Amino acid sequence: MCGGKSTRMGRDKGLIPIANTCWVAYMADKLKAMTLPVAVSINIDQREAYQAIFSADELIVDSLNISGPLNGLLSVHANYPGDDLLLVACDMINLQPETIERLINTYKNTPGFDCYVYQNENFAEPFCAIYTAAYLNTIAKEAGLSSEHGLSFQHVLNESSSLRLPVTEKDSFLNYNTPE
Repeated sequence: MCGGKSTRMGRDKGLIPIANTCWVAYMADKLKAMTLPVAVSINIDQREAYQAIFSADELIVDSLNISGPLNGLLSVHANYPGDDLLLVACDMINLQPETIERLINTYKNTPGFDCYVYQNENFAEPFCAIYTAAYLNTIAKEAGLSSEHGLSFQHVLNESSSLRLPVTEKDSFLNYNTPE
């Protein structure tokens, strides 16, 4: 997910340089190294810059009339309506493969939940989480009914049947919202 406005950072987080690439490509490469397919959620203003990095079929432009980051998740879901989705933010550059693997293994071995998320002391982590297609259909309907108010990820997670794993790799969830 890269479609945020990055207002606190002051520039597009996905395009920040790291290790001879940029954050979004760095994160995509991490997922691809784990043989996970990648779709990059962007807003319309990012299309030109991101087309220089990704193929057109990897990019999904926010397409729904809802506010906030759920627009990106639900836009990807609209393109892959039958797929359960692993959501990762482009600024999770410290995300460890073990964190992703534990989440995926839990998802595979414990079916029946709407979402599979990490829980820190205070709240669920909406990024590095798996959302089932069935639950995304429910969220999409709810978002359509309340588009003027928007829905938060915390609301979505708190209303779901979610399996919450404790955060053990805290560095995986470091938040980069302001320039150094």
